[in-house]
Amino acid sequence: MIKTVTAVLVFCIMLLPQAVAAQESWAVQLTVKQAKALAEIAGQPDVTAFAISPDGAWGRSWGVDTPENAAARAMNYCQAELRPGRRDCVLYEVAGRRVAPEVVATRKVSNIYKPVNGRKAAEVFGRVDFDFQGNNQEARAAMATQPMRRGDLPEDARLRVALVGRSIVSPKAKGHAIVFEDVFAEQIAMSNSGLLKVYYDSWTVTPDGLVCLFGGRQASTGAARDTNCLILNSASDGLIRMAWGSRPGTAQKMQLIAGDARYATAK
Repeated sequence: MIKTVTAVLVFCIMLLPQAVAAQESWAVQLTVKQAKALAEIAGQPDVTAFAISPDGAWGRSWGVDTPENAAARAMNYCQAELRPGRRDCVLYEVAGRRVAPEVVATRKVSNIYKPVNGRKAAEVFGRVDFDFQGNNQEARAAMATQPMRRGDLPEDARLRVALVGRSIVSPKAKGHAIVFEDVFAEQIAMSNSGLLKVYYDSWTVTPDGLVCLFGGRQASTGAARDTNCLILNSASDGLIRMAWGSRPGTAQKMQLIAGDARYATAK
């Protein structure tokens, strides 16, 4: 028994330098390009933030309501520029004040999610495991009621909790997603010209699995969009079978992701 314990201790000690070597110390210093990008956000409205990577990537945000959200967005935009094997981003400045220490421990990232890569979403964020069985027929009947108003639809509290702070994402590398906030929702899709975004002022989900998004507007133009509905037919092990309201009889597979599909992130 003593020999076994001794052997284990020796083995752990031999591994310790390798574990420490996984992180490297970096004396935080801006490159010329990073310094120029930082200078360009001076005077921008509301809370600004800036994040950098030792390998040259950077991300910035402004016009954000809180320092926490500004910092998160800057990190997201910086991580969007990384590749596996590159060192991760660190927060450099928030609201015009440097927050990065003189020296930080850095790590190399192994996996990166970029919007809207459904193949990477499950690996980086993980899927939400919940069981649900909807009623397509009843959902279609509710959707046929015109004019459709949020207040006229019975809301399912359990389903709402399951969706808030999460994203329904297609499994394709270049697909689409719907992100649910507490009040708002956003639909994003990848096209040849980049990300297409539609914001919705409110949303609801019924006990039958009908999810409707209200008060939509195109992000790029501000043009109004019609109410957008989808039907959750079933859910299990983080996978969803659903149908779009415009094609209620045609089901497709989606996944419920434990994260915000609008922004890049790395691990």
